[in-house]
This record gives sequence, structure tokens and C-alpha cells, in this order.
Amino acid sequence: MNKNKIEREAAYYSVTPASVRYDKNLPMGARMLYGEITALCNREGYCWASNNYFAKAYKITPQAISRWVNILKKYGHIRIEYLREGKEITERRIFIGGVSTNC
Repeated sequence: MNKNKIEREAAYYSVTPASVRYDKNLPMGARMLYGEITALCNREGYCWASNNYFAKAYKITPQAISRWVNILKKYGHIRIEYLREGKEITERRIFIGGVSTNC
């Protein structure tokens, strides 16, 4: 991972609505991750970053990121689409909100 790429992406603003900030079901890390996801959605309309990308940016394990992504999904704050070639997942796209395809 290129450090400059993380810094360039971090230049985008993030939005964390009250429904996420005050959701008692979410650990604080998941709330911060949500903001990062919104920042990355600004460019493509969805978040393209992998768990490894976030783990390097936050200096934590990819497993912790996976837990946070899953809990954000469980409580309807994000929606995930997987692009596949056959049975292989080639890309994950994270969208803000449970049903919206736009950020």
C-alpha cells in the first residue's frame, strides 16, 4: 500500500450521521470506519477499499476491519455488492445505506 495514496484519499471529507454516531450497537471503531467509507464514496459513488487498505490506514488487523464492516452491514448502515468472475470475487463495493446505491 502506498502511503501517499492513503494520504490523498484522506483528503476527502467524511460524513457520519447521528444515526451512526449514536448507534449503541456499533463499536467506536465501526463508527470511524463508516466516516472513512463515506470519504471514499465521494470519488466513485461507492467505497472500493479492501480490509487490508483500512487495516494499514488505521494500523489494526484486517480481522477487526471485517468485524466492523459486518456490524455496519448488520445494522443497515452499509450495503455490500460483490463482483464475480465465476465463483471468484474480483471486487467488493460498499455503498452507504442499506438500500441506496448512491453515497
